[in-house]
Amino acid sequence: MSSPWRTGPKIGGLDTLPEIVELAKEVLTVEQLERVDEMAMTLLTRRKQRRQIQWELIRMIPLKPSRPLMYLKPIILQLPNATREVIRYLGDYIDLLTKEMTHEFLNGKARFSSLGVNAKKLEKATSVPRDLVDKLQRYNSFLYTPGKHDFSLPPEGRKHGFTCKEAVLTIYASVELGERIKAVSKLATEAVEKDNLYMIGGRWGPHRVKYAGES
Repeated sequence: MSSPWRTGPKIGGLDTLPEIVELAKEVLTVEQLERVDEMAMTLLTRRKQRRQIQWELIRMIPLKPSRPLMYLKPIILQLPNATREVIRYLGDYIDLLTKEMTHEFLNGKARFSSLGVNAKKLEKATSVPRDLVDKLQRYNSFLYTPGKHDFSLPPEGRKHGFTCKEAVLTIYASVELGERIKAVSKLATEAVEKDNLYMIGGRWGPHRVKYAGES
């Protein structure tokens, strides 16, 4: 199966896959989308202002859970490079929130399942808005799966698998999707608030695995 981003146009760091743009348009305001354009252009063309934009993006990222977000923030300081790693850790954040939400409403093995599997399972969860489930499925298909698992060479015309603008769009969209998940799921909110260096799949300790979302 070919990489989903291989069909994108070949116009460099401001290139964006239409699937990523459509997802972003559904969760962001017009003002936010305009700001994304400005930030991506600044990161790519204005070296003296680059650090200011990087820190603006870092301040958008929630403080908790420490993992994976503490890994994400220094990588944002590498933009407009390291775009894959930015998207990977953002995806890890959405993945762990989705694990908790799926566990809350469907139980089973959600905490040991991938984002794609859980997003599919959530079709059966009547308490989770269908549009949120749809967005998580698309997020997994066009961002998290290629960001975490596709290590093939970027297509002609791109230096990276993901462009700078796609990375900035994903920061904005991930923060918004995270808030929407927490608004629906009590366990996802508890996992974030308790923090305790929450690790995907649970925290190893004297009682083997202890989940932050459990009392």
